[in-house]
Parts: sequence; structure tokens; C-alpha cells
Amino acid sequence: MGVPPYGAQRELLLLSDTDEAGLPRHNPMPRAWTLWHVRGEVNVPRLAAAMRAVAAGNDVWRARFAPGPELVCGAEQPFPVTTVDCADIPADRRLEAAGAALGVAVYAPIDLRHDPLAGACLVRLAPDDHALALVVDHGFADHATHTRFVRHAAAAYEHPERTPPPVPSFFAYVAETAADSRRSASREFWAEVMSREVPAVAFPGGRWKPWRDTTATAAWPLRLGGDTAGAIRRGRELTGATGSGLLLAALSFLLGLWTEADVPVLYARGGRWTRKSLEVPGALHEAVVSVPPDDIPSPSLAGWVRGLAAANAAAPPLIGQWLTDFGGVEALRERRRLVLNVVAAERTFTLGSATIGPAGRLLRGAVRPPAGRRGFPAHNALHLAVTWSAEQPELTVHHDPEVLPGAEPVGAALVRFFELLAERPDIEADRAADLLRATWLRAADVPTTAAPT
Repeated sequence: MGVPPYGAQRELLLLSDTDEAGLPRHNPMPRAWTLWHVRGEVNVPRLAAAMRAVAAGNDVWRARFAPGPELVCGAEQPFPVTTVDCADIPADRRLEAAGAALGVAVYAPIDLRHDPLAGACLVRLAPDDHALALVVDHGFADHATHTRFVRHAAAAYEHPERTPPPVPSFFAYVAETAADSRRSASREFWAEVMSREVPAVAFPGGRWKPWRDTTATAAWPLRLGGDTAGAIRRGRELTGATGSGLLLAALSFLLGLWTEADVPVLYARGGRWTRKSLEVPGALHEAVVSVPPDDIPSPSLAGWVRGLAAANAAAPPLIGQWLTDFGGVEALRERRRLVLNVVAAERTFTLGSATIGPAGRLLRGAVRPPAGRRGFPAHNALHLAVTWSAEQPELTVHHDPEVLPGAEPVGAALVRFFELLAERPDIEADRAADLLRATWLRAADVPTTAAPT
């Protein structure tokens, strides 16, 4: 069964060298990757077997381009796990050697017709210390996919006698949605919604974006630690909103601080959580859209979130490869981007007597692309980009593979929004807006007298 490539993959086809059939010979783009730290003694063959078992249940990682072009599933495609031993290298050169080995694995060019899309590289730093790079072509995975993979691999390592449950089939999902009788009506509804006039946002201090220019290495990370995670859970319980719904509401509310009308937000992600909470893998092929009605009853902050969640729930579902349907990915890349770099504090998982968790900055910073190859930093992060064009300021939030300028004001206000909702759900929405504006301005170090322009 073949399915059409979606936005991120069409971009790969345009960038790649192709053969006579129009299929890619070479992918010039770095792959999506995350770096993990394994602390404690680990059974390497057992860990490799656990990762291969989990990968076998993800059909989108076994996809291949076929004439058309279309995506087909290569059922027998392996999941390679390479191992490198750096434990005997002198300590003052060990991290550099490990980074070089990981860089080769991460940035190696691949043939999208034949080479495995996904794989892993495990570097031994000491008998009880390893670095693990998980690598997947960026057209077929996102950060959340990597995190779920590590979680499932840890479970498979702990219980090797159990067969890991398969991930819902991406190919079956695409076929089902393509045949859905509601697809045409859904497309028409969302096309009309996204063509509406969007209120312009005038940030304080005369800025065209809500933070100063900065370099990627100076990006400000928003760490979603235990307190914030608890506030998010409490906010969901109070309002009945889903995780995505709460994020959409928070971003709409924050952007609305600087405009006279509520701001719609589009949140694109790799894979779709259906209304039955069934997760379907993929890469940037689905989106969740918040379209505030003209008037949301807002006696309280919690009431405002409930009103927005109810309005979104009443909208038709986004069926099928929505970003491809509307050229979403291509449109995003043509516009100026504003990025909030959110570093999610993932849990540490058990591997027998060892643990696996996100690698620290020192280890991530050691991984360099080989000469002649360009690369991105290791993420272990969720990157949220707020995007609009000068002609039509639609605001978009999506997973972004690049670490671009950070946004401390937005991050600080986002955390404060979740705290207010959890601690003071009955606070008046206007009062909450005043507190969030003050939080934003303090983080931005902007004089409170600066008027929006």
C-alpha cells in the first residue's frame, strides 16, 4: 500500500539528487536526533535487541520512496545499532573522541530508497557510562517520537520476554482518513477558517517580535520541570482540556495580551492524537488549530480556557495530511520565524541496574558534524515557533528542527499562565492578563512605560 509523501518529505524530494524515476539518491539534510545518557552497567546486546524490537513496531520508520512518488513500507528493513568503545581513550580526549564517533553516526548521508531511516549509536565512555544517539530522518520523526521510543525501549529491556505492543499503523491511518466521507467538508471548513483576517500583534518596546535577536547558543531554555508539569496536570483537571488544548489556550491568551482580539494558533506535530486518544505516528502531517470565537465568556481564567476548549471541540476534526493539503510546511518555511525553545524535562527510565535519561549540555556539545557536513544541535527539546507573514499575520506553533532565537519573555509568561490556572483558577481573566503582562515585561527587561508600536 502506498501513500503520497507529505510536506516535510516533499521538501526532501526537492532537495535530493534523484534518479531516472525521480526517487532520491541522497538526502542532503541532517537527520533528527536526540542524545541520551546511560548511567550504570548495561547489557549492550540486550539493549540493542530491545531497541530493534520497538522499532519493528513502527511502520513509518520502515517507509521507502517508490515511483510516483509515494511512500511504501519495507517490512524487513533493519534498525541498525552501532557500538563504539571510547573507554580506553585518555580522559582529556575521551569526550572529543566520543563526540566525533557520534557525529559520524548522526550526520552520515543516507539513500532514502535503500538505507534505514532510523538507527542508534551507543558509545562506551566507561564500563558504567554510555552515550546513546537516536537518529531518524527528519521527514519521518520528531522529538516526541524519540522520547516515546526510549520509554518503550526501556520497558522492552526490563521485560525481554514480552513482545512490545506495535504502534498504530501510519499507513493504515492514512488510507482510512483518505476514504473518510467527512474529509471534503473538513477541508472546506478549515480552509475558510484559516483565510480569516487575523489580528496583528504589537509587542512592547517597538519590537516586531517579542524578544531580542540572539544566537542559537544563547537560546533561553524553558524547562518544564516537575512543578510546571504538576500545574499543567492540575489545569487539565480543572478545565477538561487536553494537553494540546491547554497549550493552544495558553498561547492564544499570551499573544492576546498584545492585541485587541483573541489570536488563533495552529499547533502542528509529528503524529496525531485522535479524539479517541489513539496515537498515530508520522512527521508533521497533522495539526491542531485553536480558532477563538468572536466572544469567549471569561468570568475567570479557567472559564476562558473552558470556553476556548469547547469552541475547538465543536469544530470538525482535521482529517488526513492536513499540512500537505494546504501546503502548510512550505508556507511556514517562507515566513519569518519566531522560536520558543522549550527543553522538556523527560523522565529517567530504568535499565536493570542502570538508568537512561537526556544527556547534559557538555556531552551534547561534544557532538560535531564531520568536515563538509552541516548539522543541528541535539535537541531533547520541543521547539515551538510562532510564525506570521508581514502580509497576513497568522500565528503558528509547531515542532521546529532548528534551534533559533530563544524567547525568555514568552517562556516565563507561559510558565506563569500554568501556575495561575492551577493555583487561582477563579482569577478574573483581565487580572490574569495584567499579571502575565508584568511577568513578560520583567523577563524581557522592557520598561513598563514603553508603548506598543
